Amino acid sequence: MNTLHKLTINLAAKARKRVLRQGLSRVWLRCRSTVENPPGVKTMPQFTVPTGILGQATCHTHPHLIQPGYLTCGITQMEYRERRETLVNKLVSEMENTHQSHIIVIPAARKQYMSDKIPYVFRQNSDFYYLTGCLEPSAILVIVKPAQTDNFKSIMFVHDKDSHAELWEGPRTGCASAAHLFAVDEARPVESFGNFISKITKSSRPSMVWYHNESPANPDIDSAVRTALRDGQASLQDPQRALHFMRVRKSPAEIELMKETCYIGSQSINMAMACTKPGVTEHQVNAVLEYTCRQGGAEHLAFPPVVAGGPRATHIHYIANNQTLAADEMLLVDSGSQRWLYNSDISRTWPVSGKFSKHHRILYELVLAVQVADGTRTRTLRYPGESTDHYATAALMAVSNFL
Repeated sequence: MNTLHKLTINLAAKARKRVLRQGLSRVWLRCRSTVENPPGVKTMPQFTVPTGILGQATCHTHPHLIQPGYLTCGITQMEYRERRETLVNKLVSEMENTHQSHIIVIPAARKQYMSDKIPYVFRQNSDFYYLTGCLEPSAILVIVKPAQTDNFKSIMFVHDKDSHAELWEGPRTGCASAAHLFAVDEARPVESFGNFISKITKSSRPSMVWYHNESPANPDIDSAVRTALRDGQASLQDPQRALHFMRVRKSPAEIELMKETCYIGSQSINMAMACTKPGVTEHQVNAVLEYTCRQGGAEHLAFPPVVAGGPRATHIHYIANNQTLAADEMLLVDSGSQRWLYNSDISRTWPVSGKFSKHHRILYELVLAVQVADGTRTRTLRYPGESTDHYATAALMAVSNFL
């Protein structure tokens, strides 16, 4: 009986091993298969956000800011990659010469200093951020598309890891993690950009270099690009027009971010209204705007706000904001918040005392009526390609008719 029991156990064990080996061999063969996807089926690359402390907030280090699986708030690595692909297709379609290589150079902003070693709050170049999601200064995105092929390569130039610099300025992503984090094909030290752009223009003749050289985001690389253009006998075109047309059409993720920053901005205006009274200074109202924006989830105000009481409201860019508010004045506020580089911009006017005078009410209701009519007009008369100048002219005519 014991012998029969042992025999049964041995047979079962052998059967399990045979089934396991067959399963593993099928998996191995499937992994080695050279059969391509069916026609029309495109393989979608899978991206993950690397762990560890990098040069910007990630879903691992700042889960209160970024959802799991996203590169920045609400936007995935795939969406940034698709934007780069769309830009390449748009720029290539503008050129008739299919024998030309295309080299696209989009620099990040560089740090700006208010004095010797005191930097301003860093604000990334919007075009660079739109294509990469990278918030680090002085980085460079280069996209190389060889002639007569649909493939292209994205290379990010970033500051490499440096323990001494990071001790002062905070962590960097570095080349080892940048390609993984930003879903690009390759990452290199920013110091090697000059040699790279020179070699790629010479080896890709004839080539078209797409680079915005009027008021460049980072003038430090301007001379390297110009030298490469001259030595490589490459042509120069500006990618900004095509890129800005892309940015006009917002994705669902962008629309949500815009809603969030508009809500934050509107709440800051409401709080400023509640804190306004005679004797309060414009500077104090400014402080309320900034505090409420930051408390609501914005990085900072979108721009220096206009907080102008009485006749100071006639100065379009009054930002001194240093006068005391009087009871008989109206207060004009033009303010907004920035959340992940998406900005709100809101203008409102209200009486310092909390009550409109007779003449204040007439002017306020006049402007409100024009604004409501103009809003209705833009919702019902939208045509593809129609200029917003039409609506601005209509609003001016309506104001003049009332006056």
